[in-house]
Amino acid sequence: MFKFDLLPEEKIVVVYRQTEAVLFKTLLLMFVLIYFPWYFLLKYELFAAFDRILFVWSILVFVYAANKFLIWLLNVYLLTDKRLILVKYKTLFTKHVWETPLNNVLSVSFSVNGFWQSLFQFGVVEVRARGLHEPLFLKNISQPSKVKDFIWKVLSSQNFSKH
Repeated sequence: MFKFDLLPEEKIVVVYRQTEAVLFKTLLLMFVLIYFPWYFLLKYELFAAFDRILFVWSILVFVYAANKFLIWLLNVYLLTDKRLILVKYKTLFTKHVWETPLNNVLSVSFSVNGFWQSLFQFGVVEVRARGLHEPLFLKNISQPSKVKDFIWKVLSSQNFSKH
């Protein structure tokens, strides 16, 4: 389920994932969902009446956060010496994989939109390839300009080694 098979003699050059900044919203939500119930029940001395419900609630919030973290961890962008692969999990049991051979890549570009992306230096790298109806988007990547340059470097080294 969480494994991706490579072609014979294929090597992974680099693995990218979304920046950790995308987990901030989940972390903030987890803090709010844990802090406020505990705070008010302890403040008004109602903890004894609702202790089991509060513990179940806390466990559910931690399971939710663990699920979000695991999904973030499993969503990867693999650059091998032969192809570019995007593995995206919507849930733990719903996976979608996009891939293209490196020799089909036509263009690589990036964009940084908005205050938060500019502040935390992350954005989207767009890869257009022959045979794909839509470009491949590497979303929320740290240092997208460096990622774009690295992909071009790998592509150019592949092109020179063929001639």
